[in-house]
Amino acid sequence: MRKVLFCVTAVWLFITALVCPFTAAAFDPYESYSYDSRGNAVPSQAGYTAVRSVSGADIGAGSFDSPSDIFYDESGSFYIADTGNDRIVAVNVAFDSISGVYDSFVLSDGNETRLNEPSGIFVSSEKNMMYIADSGNERVLVCRSDGSVVMEIKKPDSAAYDSAKTFIPRRVIADKAGNIYVLLGNITSGAAMFSSNGEFMGFYGANRAEPTAEVILQRIRNIFSSEEKRSKRMRTVPSGINGFDINGDFIFTCTASSSHTIDTVKKLNAAGKNIFADKHAVFGDFPQAYGTSENQLIDIDVSEDGFINCLDLTTGRIFQYDEECELIFIAGTKAGQLGGFREPAALESADNRICVLDSAKNTVTIFEETSFGETVHSAVTLFNDGYYEEALEPWSDVIRRDGNYRRAYVGAASALLNKGDYRGAMKYARAGYAPGIYNKAFAMWREVFVREHFSVIFMIFFIPVILYILRRKIYVYVVNMKAAVSGFFEKHGISHGRRKKSPLGKSVFIVLTLFLAQIADGRLYGFQFGYPDDRTFSMAPYLVKSVVVFAAWVAGSRAVGTFLDGDGTAEKICVSSAHALVPYIVQIFVCVALSHILVQDEAVFIQVIRIAGTSWTAVLLFFAVKNVHGYSPGRTLFSIALTAASMLIMLFLLVLFMSLIQQVWIFVSSVCTEIVYRIRTQ
Repeated sequence: MRKVLFCVTAVWLFITALVCPFTAAAFDPYESYSYDSRGNAVPSQAGYTAVRSVSGADIGAGSFDSPSDIFYDESGSFYIADTGNDRIVAVNVAFDSISGVYDSFVLSDGNETRLNEPSGIFVSSEKNMMYIADSGNERVLVCRSDGSVVMEIKKPDSAAYDSAKTFIPRRVIADKAGNIYVLLGNITSGAAMFSSNGEFMGFYGANRAEPTAEVILQRIRNIFSSEEKRSKRMRTVPSGINGFDINGDFIFTCTASSSHTIDTVKKLNAAGKNIFADKHAVFGDFPQAYGTSENQLIDIDVSEDGFINCLDLTTGRIFQYDEECELIFIAGTKAGQLGGFREPAALESADNRICVLDSAKNTVTIFEETSFGETVHSAVTLFNDGYYEEALEPWSDVIRRDGNYRRAYVGAASALLNKGDYRGAMKYARAGYAPGIYNKAFAMWREVFVREHFSVIFMIFFIPVILYILRRKIYVYVVNMKAAVSGFFEKHGISHGRRKKSPLGKSVFIVLTLFLAQIADGRLYGFQFGYPDDRTFSMAPYLVKSVVVFAAWVAGSRAVGTFLDGDGTAEKICVSSAHALVPYIVQIFVCVALSHILVQDEAVFIQVIRIAGTSWTAVLLFFAVKNVHGYSPGRTLFSIALTAASMLIMLFLLVLFMSLIQQVWIFVSSVCTEIVYRIRTQ
């Protein structure tokens, strides 16, 4: 019995040892997830896990009251803008004691001044300066760590600043040159920019207006309107910036507007140009995941390693991206437990931690990097620094631990491409949906394959040339063989006559071939040219694009022919139209085949074949309608236009009919369910 108990205990300890490393974030009040290449949320290992929640009382500073900003100084201290208590609290890096409390300062004239609802803090250890957005006093204080004020920045007296607007600073940062950038609560023109001596220099980094249909229509109207009418119309105002951070020579901004989808996160250079403008990246949750309809990014932080951390007010989640705007990790949620927030206000990173300020809980939640997060960050850093081969090992480790982590497949594909393993690079590029990397690997693999098998490839292409040269002799041989076979059948009294195929049967075969061609065009293209969703397949759209459209064409042409006194019958229209589709069908199969041979730079050949095949079919359809109905060229064009209009009407009625059938089915199903429920409850 003792041996059995010992064995059971040993097995239990072994299983626990195996499971524990994978459940580091098991106590977080949310499930860790990421996104695959199609934008679907998939389970993923946690890169960060919440370890502590620190209040003001925990560090000996008394309770916080609606804190609104947090900043990490390179000297090793965190600074918290404790807005409700009118102070700035400095905390050591371990969050176990305070380094100082700043609530009053000494002006240059010797008078004391106190803070009033400070909402932003920035510290430059290099210049030994502290920049405070003192919202209640409508000013920005520039002061030293000893409390002496160097400069006060108040509402600019400048023609470039609207005098009707107030000056309520919310956030503040400063660059290496000493220029000061201030986010104002009532300004949507970007950040107010001041020189090192406090001179107003204009606005920096304004968002673009959302190009909605209403905005576009208004711009068109303005072209044809007078100056007086344009001045009376309501102007389109872009959304204001809600948070920003500086890293080196670049300023990063985020926008929290629920109606704003462009410039959500920007990386601005010295000229104010957005480096991320051409990346078309989606920041925050995808709309189709978790029912999220909007993202409101209220703060942004850029770590020393270049990782971009964004804080979402709507979901309470932290979204981390690399320098290429690729999603790395998602953490946090809206909850009362550790790791969740009620009203997230700001975030800041230091070393391997992310600290999030909650203005409702009045706490700072500390997230620490997990072992999985450490491996991913190591791989991303090596990859972004150009050490692709060195990053292969950590990427492989990431894939072994989390098969859903798409970024690892992209990194492994790049590493294998750099090593010369083109087949391996193609495999991982396909798994990580990286058509660009796949295209490069395929081009190199094709070059090696052609070099190694040139003689075989040459023979494959040379054999048709030989057959073409000997076509006359082959033709005579086939004719003689056919005559010999016919003589054999006649000698033995065997009938070998073939029944003549109906032209309508050929037409049905051609339409079915068109259906198969549409499937091949949508599903079998080379990966470098297209990427179908393999997990969902429905024949309905391919049937509509082939059989339904062809049937609508025949029915419409017959109806228009009757209206315009055409001679064609339904059978003649069907046969002639089907035969006219042959070039279009052939070009589809040819293009699909070429997509597995060519690369993206050679796509022009596919385009030429597509245009040629489609144009040929269009010409054949024109002459088919002309000859079947006996029309003149002008009447033929008019007939084709009416046929196209009738097809649209038929397709609309078909959709309407299918919708009606669906509604009837739902009604009948609900009635039956209600009857069954009533019978069971009685």
